Amino acid sequence: MSDTPVDRIYGALQKLISLHRELMECVRSEREALTQADLKKTHDLTCQKEALIHSIRQVEMERIRAIDQLVMLWKTEAAGLTLNQIILRVQDINPKQSEQMRSAYQALVLIVKRIQEQNEFNRGLVEKSLVHVAQMKQNILGEASPKSEVYNQSGNKSRSSGSPRLISKEV
Repeated sequence: MSDTPVDRIYGALQKLISLHRELMECVRSEREALTQADLKKTHDLTCQKEALIHSIRQVEMERIRAIDQLVMLWKTEAAGLTLNQIILRVQDINPKQSEQMRSAYQALVLIVKRIQEQNEFNRGLVEKSLVHVAQMKQNILGEASPKSEVYNQSGNKSRSSGSPRLISKEV
């Protein structure tokens, strides 16, 4: 296999698929850590996700460089050269490579979609947890510091309630 820009694009797609599969497993593990309220594991998975995203960005830059080379080679506009258009142009030259690229692209799109769905689910878990924590905080702080019956929220003396007093006014 020669080292053409199309080959480098296909290689980048393969690397992206591998990295995104790792990312998908990471977000699935994150769901388990969130449901178990395992802070250390959640933190470790967040760090792992950040490292994977950094690697994905690097591979994406490789892919973009290969596309730039392809733009010069084919003497075309960079803005109009999508992966689908590259696949269509390669189809006439090398149908097998075109089909491999199409399969890789479809697999990558599917994996990214699943990662997005899992991330949305995880976000929902975190948001629900935050609501529960806020409610627990309100319950604890509300009971720990009872409201004053002498002063109201603005600091003014509140009206007396009909509660018993230590000293009676009837004398």
